[in-house]
Amino acid sequence: MKKLLSLITATFIISSTALNVLACDIGDSSTRNYLEAFDDFDWSKGQTQDGDGYNWKYDDFIKNGMKLENSQINEVSSIQGPVDKIFNYDKYSTSYKGANFVKKQATTGAPVIKSYRPNGNKWSDFGLSSKSRKHSYINSILNWNDGSDLDLSYNQASYGLRGRNYVAKSSVKSQQKETFFNMFHDPSNASSSIVGTKNPFGGNLTNLSYIHEMYTWPAITNKGWITASFADYTDYMHKNGIPVLGLWYMSGWEDLTRESLKNLLEKDSTGHFKIVDILIEQCLKYNFDGWMINNEANGSQGDGYVIKNSEINEIMDDFNKTAIDLEPQLNKRLNIVHYTNSGSLDYDHLNNKPTSKKTVDAARYASEIQLDFNHDNLVSDYDAYLTNVWNGDQSKRKTIYSLLNESTNIPGVGNYDVRNLVFQKSKDANGNDVGFGKANNSFSIFGSGGANEYAKDFKNYYLNASENKTDEYKVFLMQQEVANLYSGYQFFGSNSYLENDADGYDTLISQSVQSVAGIYQNDPRLSYTKFAKDKNKITRPEFSLGEKEKGNEGKKINSYGVGNAFWEKTVIADSIIPNDYSELDKEKTKEVENDPTLETYFSTGSGIQFINRDLNGSIMNQEIYPWTNSRLADVAPTYQWDFWSSEKNDDTTKISTSDGDKNVSKITDSGQLTGYYDYYDAYQKGNSLAIGYGYDFDKEGTVKPGNWINNPYYWNIMGTNLQKNDYTVCFYVKATDKDSNESSSNEDIKNIAKNTKITAITSDPTTENNDAKPLVLETTVEEEKNGWFKISSNLSQLQNISKDKRIAKLGIQINPGTTGSENQFIFNVGGFKIDKNSNKTDNVINDGISFIENEYVVKRESVKNNVNIRFNWEDKNQDAVDYYQVYYSTDKNSWYRVGQTTQNRYYIRELDESDEENIFIGIQPKYKKGTIGKINFAGINTKYNY
Repeated sequence: MKKLLSLITATFIISSTALNVLACDIGDSSTRNYLEAFDDFDWSKGQTQDGDGYNWKYDDFIKNGMKLENSQINEVSSIQGPVDKIFNYDKYSTSYKGANFVKKQATTGAPVIKSYRPNGNKWSDFGLSSKSRKHSYINSILNWNDGSDLDLSYNQASYGLRGRNYVAKSSVKSQQKETFFNMFHDPSNASSSIVGTKNPFGGNLTNLSYIHEMYTWPAITNKGWITASFADYTDYMHKNGIPVLGLWYMSGWEDLTRESLKNLLEKDSTGHFKIVDILIEQCLKYNFDGWMINNEANGSQGDGYVIKNSEINEIMDDFNKTAIDLEPQLNKRLNIVHYTNSGSLDYDHLNNKPTSKKTVDAARYASEIQLDFNHDNLVSDYDAYLTNVWNGDQSKRKTIYSLLNESTNIPGVGNYDVRNLVFQKSKDANGNDVGFGKANNSFSIFGSGGANEYAKDFKNYYLNASENKTDEYKVFLMQQEVANLYSGYQFFGSNSYLENDADGYDTLISQSVQSVAGIYQNDPRLSYTKFAKDKNKITRPEFSLGEKEKGNEGKKINSYGVGNAFWEKTVIADSIIPNDYSELDKEKTKEVENDPTLETYFSTGSGIQFINRDLNGSIMNQEIYPWTNSRLADVAPTYQWDFWSSEKNDDTTKISTSDGDKNVSKITDSGQLTGYYDYYDAYQKGNSLAIGYGYDFDKEGTVKPGNWINNPYYWNIMGTNLQKNDYTVCFYVKATDKDSNESSSNEDIKNIAKNTKITAITSDPTTENNDAKPLVLETTVEEEKNGWFKISSNLSQLQNISKDKRIAKLGIQINPGTTGSENQFIFNVGGFKIDKNSNKTDNVINDGISFIENEYVVKRESVKNNVNIRFNWEDKNQDAVDYYQVYYSTDKNSWYRVGQTTQNRYYIRELDESDEENIFIGIQPKYKKGTIGKINFAGINTKYNY
């Protein structure tokens, strides 16, 4: 325990250590010849081959670089490091590596994600042929933190887990706080995503307020069996208050044997499994929140064929005991979730015996129990399990997770009624289902295949239909937009909003019954003249639009999202609760005071540009710049979808919500006036939010301008739970007739944004009214560059805010006026900020970067783009930095932006060197207070020195 506690206070950013602990000393045995024989790595390869799926060179979009004034740059000292043709595994270690990882890192030096096999590698994995050594194991998981791993620091998440609370008012009346929703997600990023990729398709989720925990589920091929949560994705989730679990994967259907688990099952002198401390230590060191155990170790064989179930249970028991001891210091509980094949908590009603004793036994020790896939709408009532194991404790329902496999129901994204797997069924006198009762259990979705399957199908179709005439990076951007759209439907339904009367269909429907192409190509929110709607049709009525004659025109017949069943959570809360608290718990939890201040630009962590602005609001970088880096993603909007008109018109339909009745936009032939992510017009970083008609793929994924009526529109954007009103909030807003970074060509349209007001809804029951009108606040307006306006309101205007009357939702009132009703336009929201009224603004920060250190250069023998470097820097002001931009030059005259990160270390690839064999690396801090520092640069010598 003393060892573990020392890790809590240790800084998460440490310097890599290069030790010759693996130096060869037997004859001339070496890995060099083997590694030097590898071809140069192709970064454009797909994810299964550890590439990014798309690649570009530093000068592809800006040929001659940027010319900088002397006042913009500052030279600092450099520390030289190794320069070699390969990453030399004879001298340096990055711990366990699969075969593909070895080929990639040996030729590029790139950091890769952390994944371990308990016994480690054999020397033969690195090409050693010495008979006396090639079968010897190295880098055992028992030695994972011995100081030799040069990749370790790149795998540390930078952000701690933010506290959350439930939004102070629900969106719809079916939402509940008794059970939870967890998500299995395999981000479509490469093995070096921890330093970003050059592919704007990142596959990130964009609606996060409904998620209780996130399981990172990496493709298992070429990885170890114990995989830490990806640090970049952990940062994104932590900013949004979502715990992230690593994966301990054991499959007896693959190459798992008891011998291969030898080090995992080793015990210390007290009889405890050593792996328990390792699992805890990795949570602390890498800064994530627990583990998901996929226990299929014995495959189809009996208990103990590879590992005993009792051994797994003992490991979980010890883990939980340690996690409880650490909770006061960590301010969170590390969880361990158990899954096994055929996992069930059902009981035989005749003999009161469990149908899966293995699952029931594991449930006694796991924090949560993840059941096996549901293949129908039947879930147990779990009464026998709760009675036999927990003496009827109903709070344990929150720890039981039913499981939907997306791949069996991909057409059902946003249409399938998830209540079937969450709530108890109400029955009539004859035993027939007539509705839903109280929450029965928690719920998970596995696969991430839903939204990304639509996106992949679209990309393949577009590439064929467009005859490759579009810039490739724009195709990946459009793929991301499709993923965003269907990920949104998954959470708020295919109608793009939540309503009290939402209803979905009940039968799982596969792609063999209804093609996804038929669904997205007939979705008016996606426009493309080359869609083959005559060939790709909606063949099942469950996915059809309603009809005027039936009174449901402009709505999908079936629309149901995860958000209909689970209450939103928010990090904008001045009091927070434990993440695992449920209203089923016997004791009411105590709320803990919290600082809710934050700034977000709604970045999804990807884009085709990366915008930042100087103190005057002018754009500093506007060149094409395809990227993904989840470390740069922001706090997401609570409500992408909660947009409505104050008055009914021909293009609206009335729905009922917890706020009252709302006139939401119909789905018409032109699209649907609602919220989207816009990657062509960003206030900062890579995207903004936008109200428009959808995406126009004839115009490479720009947002379609929409038709508006001359009456106020409302948009709840951020859910909150604020017991105090001493805050000032602001939004950055813009109205434009064309989707670009420029101001609108129509001055009257531009000024629509100028008339925008900030709104609020409180938890006071009297705010629920028939016409759902939020409180409109006094709003000050400041004009910015490129058509943007900063609108601000002091929340002290809201009276009698207290524990009993909380601020629940913050948003905007849009006033199109006559101009807006006569002209189509897009309305963008580029950022949000909440700050305490007492906070003083002092924007003066002097850069504190003192040196840049080359950790390792891999310089290939090719003529061009042959230099790859990992490096770090010292910055005394690191706590004040939001993120760093990274620049590169060969002559200190022409500079290229080549990356961005939240860490004080980075990796860049495929650079050129000067004739004198030098490169220059520049680091520019972007501070949390809004200022941008100088480009602090140092020269790195790239002559071989191995």
